[in-house]
Amino acid sequence: MAIMLLASMSPALAFPPPPDKPPLLRQASMTVTVTLIEAANGQVFRITELCKVSGKIPVYADGGAAASWHLAQIHGCHMLKKGKKLPVAVSGVMAVSKKTGTYARAYVQVVPPDAVSLCPDLCGPQPLADSDAEIRVSGSPRSLKFKLDVNPVSLLNAKPTVWLDAEVEMVDAVR
Repeated sequence: MAIMLLASMSPALAFPPPPDKPPLLRQASMTVTVTLIEAANGQVFRITELCKVSGKIPVYADGGAAASWHLAQIHGCHMLKKGKKLPVAVSGVMAVSKKTGTYARAYVQVVPPDAVSLCPDLCGPQPLADSDAEIRVSGSPRSLKFKLDVNPVSLLNAKPTVWLDAEVEMVDAVR
């Protein structure tokens, strides 16, 4: 009985909520070109450009810590898998700070409807493919161009081996 009482008093394992949105300064435009790469037996056998999408993303007054949680999604990108059209999530954010310069983050992912979780209690569905990048530059450039990095966990778990290659351009017209 004492053990059960002690076990019920242990602290709960919980993650803190994301930080509040920082002040919104304006919107910037983001264009992302997403390419699907497919491989088998160590050889790339198909490279397919999935989409080139553009849209508006927020520019926050922040060093990046809070802004990185508040990305905006750009719709319109899809890929075919087994004859089904799957949405490709494309999202991004910018933040500017006099102390730390300009921060930018972009993310692309595909999660099939039959995706399973790698860790049932904490993780969400495992993406078929996902790539992301965070960059920080000094000053306040008018435009940023960068490539996203492949998530090695999704790369290793995909059958067949697929990954998303993406090039991002963000333009902050106010600067």
